[in-house]
Amino acid sequence: MTLEPAEEVLRRAREILRVVAKVTGEADLAGHTLTRDLPSTEAGLRAAEQVVIRDLVAGGGTDPARLAALLTQLGGTLASVRDSRLAVRTAAMADLHHSLARLRATTSLQELAQRVPAELNRLGYRRALFSRLSGPAWSPRSAYTHDDPQLAEDLVRIGTAIPGQIGRELPETEVVRTRTPVLVDDAQHNPRVHHRLINLARTLDYVVAPLVTRGEVVGLVHADQHVEHDHVDEFDLRLLGLFAEGLGCVFERVVFAEQLRLMRERMREVDDLLDGYPVTPQPERSRPADPLEQYEGPFAELTRRELDVLRHLVLGESNSQIAAELFISPGTVKTHVKNVLRKLGAANRAEATARYHELMQRHR
Repeated sequence: MTLEPAEEVLRRAREILRVVAKVTGEADLAGHTLTRDLPSTEAGLRAAEQVVIRDLVAGGGTDPARLAALLTQLGGTLASVRDSRLAVRTAAMADLHHSLARLRATTSLQELAQRVPAELNRLGYRRALFSRLSGPAWSPRSAYTHDDPQLAEDLVRIGTAIPGQIGRELPETEVVRTRTPVLVDDAQHNPRVHHRLINLARTLDYVVAPLVTRGEVVGLVHADQHVEHDHVDEFDLRLLGLFAEGLGCVFERVVFAEQLRLMRERMREVDDLLDGYPVTPQPERSRPADPLEQYEGPFAELTRRELDVLRHLVLGESNSQIAAELFISPGTVKTHVKNVLRKLGAANRAEATARYHELMQRHR
């Protein structure tokens, strides 16, 4: 079944609301004809439905057949509005999957922090904030504000100068305590929010969700002003909660990648230091003596790392495979291979491999 475009559903809903307001004389329904979003329109249709049912039961001067026809039209329009809202939410869940997939491509925590608010904008929020939690304090690291980049800079600047405090701002405190997202209504009149940020952005309502990694809350994600209706509701609460949950997995992945990269860099530094030292016998080792470490010919000129590279080279491994095995860069492997060939007087890998096997045969 093909769904009606949302704009057509809204137009039809406004029209039926005008008719119901005129037939029932209910002036309050006229205000609902000005709505431009699906949630408010659904609320208006429900209110109109109650008015029509009331008049039918009361049996006043209005033609019952006319009221029954209006009730049928209201029911059909309500169904269309619900279908449109469901389609919007289904699309939002698909967008969430794509958003997290894009974030998984980040290679550093700094890049991840900068991209989070922009991805929230792509999910449909005009304003978003990503904050780091350090002890009891939380402070913005990045922000996105639609059509107002200066506001985004000001939010980060002021939030950094005056960090939020767990225990002072109630919504964020509850998020950290329960590790669940919170929907904040009427933020302008809430005495327990970060008023410097709320007043600067003129925020009416917002959702805040926790970034949890290894069981600890390490950050917060804020979002408000959904593009469909200028505010946030229970669905946004669930959506942002799912986003933050997925973000926690992405965060752990990036942390692990950075730690692995640092470990490889440190091993490369150690490798560079070891390259200048000749290989010496290790009699205290319990393993059988390695012929390469006992031979006094060209093999004795190889450093410990060059011997390691040679052992992998004779297995037919590529530079990339050797690099992964030894936790060094392919460029470093290439340099070691050149040194091995030069010291052994071999023209290529095949010749170096042949000399290696010849040596092994002699020491059997």
